[in-house]
Amino acid sequence: MVDDFRFSSDERTIPTRRGLNLRANDHQPGGDMLSDEGGRDPQNRDAPWALRQYLNGQTDLDAELSRRFPNMPVMSQFRLHQYADQRHGLAILATQDGAASLIVEVDEPTRAAQFTFVAGSMLGLKFSPARLSDKDRSYWLDTIQRAQAEQQGAIAFLWGASRWESDYLICAPRKHFTNVYAFSPLHVEAAARLTSEVMGKLVAWLDAFWRPGDSQPRAPKLTTW
Repeated sequence: MVDDFRFSSDERTIPTRRGLNLRANDHQPGGDMLSDEGGRDPQNRDAPWALRQYLNGQTDLDAELSRRFPNMPVMSQFRLHQYADQRHGLAILATQDGAASLIVEVDEPTRAAQFTFVAGSMLGLKFSPARLSDKDRSYWLDTIQRAQAEQQGAIAFLWGASRWESDYLICAPRKHFTNVYAFSPLHVEAAARLTSEVMGKLVAWLDAFWRPGDSQPRAPKLTTW
């Protein structure tokens, strides 16, 4: 896990600075994605193919990813576990039958987070977005909250300065659900569909941990097993 606390709360990664909450079919992939000459940003040539198509305004990213995960488990259950020190949060999102779940862990002092997609109580895939600034987190929260309130499609990236070179999440809020896709540069991917109610509870819970505070952040203490 990268130490998020080393980055200023005024930082925000280039791709989340503006514009990327627009859907690809708006043909406005974000001003930071374009070079001054009107050509494509050379940095994007190293992006995964689907991301590159989206940044170039050539695809609906949610539709493309949905084709790759056509039967995502629906997380309709939400429960919290409160630790005694109240500095570490754990939320468990699960399907109705408990066959699949999404475990979200947050360390309050550092605001570092982990997302673990669990199948059959046997296999867990853990994703830890690295180098997130306060503005990166706030952007993600605000984009999802606004999309749910306005019932309009959006794409919300949860990634830091390293973008797709470390673990990241892509979230697509819709009227009745939100598709959550997780990716790792280690060639690991996962996806789940959250009901609007569950997504709303998750965002409100994360908001309490992630909004900038006055406390001095310390090294993250998330699980590593």
